[in-house]
Parts: sequence; structure tokens; C-alpha cells
Amino acid sequence: RHLWETRGLPFPGAAILANGIPEGFAAQVAASDEAARALRARFNLGDGPVALFLGRLHERKGLQYLIPAFVNAHSAHPAARLLIAGPDAGMRAQAEALARQSGIAEPVVFAGMLEGEDRLAALRAADVFALPAVGEGLSMAALEAMAAGLALVLTPGCNLPELDARGAGLTVARDADALAGALAALLGDDARRTQMGERGRAWVAEAFTWPAIAAQSEQVYHEAMNPDSRRARR
Repeated sequence: RHLWETRGLPFPGAAILANGIPEGFAAQVAASDEAARALRARFNLGDGPVALFLGRLHERKGLQYLIPAFVNAHSAHPAARLLIAGPDAGMRAQAEALARQSGIAEPVVFAGMLEGEDRLAALRAADVFALPAVGEGLSMAALEAMAAGLALVLTPGCNLPELDARGAGLTVARDADALAGALAALLGDDARRTQMGERGRAWVAEAFTWPAIAAQSEQVYHEAMNPDSRRARR
């Protein structure tokens, strides 16, 4: 839209279709209780609330904001842990240094790449999913976290603008203070996290499973072949 507008041309319209989540994904996560307990023990996560970062360790994903934010939130919730899972894309050393410099390196856990059952277990073990990224088309990790029933803390660059209106999480500025406030609010409120998780799971079932995406795709093709029906619907 921006490209067309810079050339002074009317935008011809476009349909945006998301990627989908397999219908059985939520059930897979829900069935990972034993693996989640084992993962908590393996990484010494304790019994407190866990904030999960799941993605590449890259500057674009925002760990340079998330770690200081968690340090601030941790002062109010000392039993909380931040689990950072994903492959190093050039930022692990810097992120580990940030955790050490904070003076609370132990509650910030670097798990490396988690795949298969371990990835499901991490989603099951977590309570909040945090991704302060920029330049996301639409984060699959965020959709999976919603399907898993987690409350989300995202930044505008994650491109999930309905998150707050849907009541499934919080969208905040990409800075440590804003992130700290959101994390502190959710880490300390079990009922709010549960409510957000339920709303997020329902949203995924409604709009982001493959049958839902297929139905949306079919509607786009129908309207392309029948312009009158599109005008009538508008």
C-alpha cells in the first residue's frame, strides 16, 4: 500500500492470508505435561512463572530489550525465570553478557535450540510468551504460543494488531521499561494469564488453523472471480 501511495496511485486492494497452525497442535502441547516437568527440572526453572522467548537469537528479535526488562520484572517476582530458546544468529554472546551484567544471570536460562518434544515441553512449561521483535511478517512462534494457551507480550513489529482487542496479550513499545511493565503485570497475575491464554487459543482455532486459512483462501478466489459479490459484501 505504501509503495502505491508514494507513486500517487490508488491502491488496487490486496488480501492478506496468514500461515496456519495444525489443528492438533494445541492437543500436542497439552499432552506434554511430563516432558514439561522434566524440562523445568533440566533447566532449573523451579516452580515459579516462566517467560519464554522462542526464536533466533538475533538483534531483530529484541533480546537486548527483553533481558533488561526481565531483570526489572524479576525484582517484583523473584521466583520467575526467563527461558531463552533458539539457535544463535549472532547474538548469544551479547545476550549472555547482558544477563551476567544484570547480576541475576541464574534466572535467565539459555536452552539453545529446542525441537520436537522439547519445543512442545517448553510451550507447556511456560506461562508468558515474549517477543519484542521488528520486521516480523507474522510470527509463527507467537501463533504457536497462543495455540498453547500462553499470554503474549509482543511489540508492534510482530504484526498482530488485534492482540489487545482480542484480550490475548499485550502489545507494548520496543523498550525495556514498557516490556518490564507488561512482564511484571502478567507474571504476577495467574488469573489474567489464564484468561488471555484461553482467548488466544480460541482466536487461533477461529482464524489460524489450516481449515480456517483454506476457507479464507477460497473466499479470496471466489471474490476475484465474482467482483460483484465482493462489492456487495463491502
